Amino acid sequence: MLSFIYRLIKTFQREHGLHPNLVYLNRQHYQKLLESLPAMKTQEEISRFLMMEIVISPEIAHPHVACANVFGTNLPRPPRSLAL
Repeated sequence: MLSFIYRLIKTFQREHGLHPNLVYLNRQHYQKLLESLPAMKTQEEISRFLMMEIVISPEIAHPHVACANVFGTNLPRPPRSLAL
């Protein structure tokens, strides 16, 4: 799941010139992501690692990313030279 999310991020960056700050997942996707990152135990840790807020909803059929103005976020801004 982690490699799939990285591909989504890279494609989004190429198409929009921005690092996405939202990733949309359902519970099964999120569980697979947790399995990919066994050292991280909380959603907050994973969110900081990805530099994205995680939105979990049963309505999400396929993982996807987006860029939105998220007020009150404490996520660090990714470096311009971020190469995935």
